Amino acid sequence: MCAGSRSAVTTRRSTRSGSSRGSSPISSQRSARRFSPSIPRVPTRIVDLTLTLKDGLRTWDIKPPFTLLPYMNASTFKLGFSTKLLIMEDHTGTHVDASLHFYDGARRTPKGRSIAELPLEKVYGDAVCIDVSAKRADEPVTAEMLAAAVEKQDVEIRKDDIVLVRFWSGTWGGDAFLAARGLAKDACEWLLEREVKAVGVDHPNLEGRVADELGNADCPGHVLFLHPDHEIPIIENLVGLKGLRGKRFRFFGLPLKLDGATGSPIRAVALVDD
Repeated sequence: MCAGSRSAVTTRRSTRSGSSRGSSPISSQRSARRFSPSIPRVPTRIVDLTLTLKDGLRTWDIKPPFTLLPYMNASTFKLGFSTKLLIMEDHTGTHVDASLHFYDGARRTPKGRSIAELPLEKVYGDAVCIDVSAKRADEPVTAEMLAAAVEKQDVEIRKDDIVLVRFWSGTWGGDAFLAARGLAKDACEWLLEREVKAVGVDHPNLEGRVADELGNADCPGHVLFLHPDHEIPIIENLVGLKGLRGKRFRFFGLPLKLDGATGSPIRAVALVDD
C-alpha cells in the first residue's frame, strides 16, 4: 500500500470517529428510542374487586363451601415449611365462567372451550362500570335500565369493552342478597349488540336468583354469552364496584389454567387513572 493510500484510510477513520462523537440531536433521539426500554404507565389506583376466600365460605346455597385445611408444617414433617390443602368448586368466590360451563356438547351443542383454553385477552382490557343498584332487589335489570344508566352516568360502551354491572347496593351475602334479581334476557342482548368482550356482576349469578320452586333455573344470559360463537366470559361475585360507578379503567381477571374446568377463581382488579 502506498503512503497516499494510508493517509486516505486514516482520514476516513478520523471522519467516522468524529462523526460518532459529534452525533446530531436527531440521531441521539433515534438511538434513545431504539435502545431505551419503554416504561409502562403506572395507574393512580389499583382497586381489588375480589371476594376474600375463607374456610367455610359458601357463595351459593347449592355450592360446596370453600375448605382450607392444614397439609404440611415444619414441626410435623420436619421440612421447614408449611402448606395448605384447598378444596373448592371451580366457580368458587370471584370467578369467571368458561364456555364449557353451559356448552358441554351433550345437553347443549356445540361443545365449548374449557377455562384453560380461554384466550386471556378476553378477561383483560378496557372496562366500564354501570350502576343500577337503585332498583328494587326483586326487579330484574332490563335493557331500558342499562340504557338509562349509561346516559345518566355518562358512560360510553365501546366495542371490546369489559362491562361490569353493579346491581346490589348492600353488603355481600345474606338471604336478601342471594334473592336479588340480575340481568334479564333483553339486558344481555343489549350488551351483546354492543360487542362487549366480557360481562361481570357483583352477585354469585349473572341473572341473580332465577330458580323456581322446583329448582329449575332460567339462565338466558349464560346461554347467550357462553355460546361458543360468542364466548363472552361471565365474571361473578365481584366486590367493591361502588367506587367505579361511571368510570373507565383497565380490568384484570386472569383465571387459573385448569385443564377441563368449566370456570376458575380469579384475582379481579381495576387499574384506575383518576
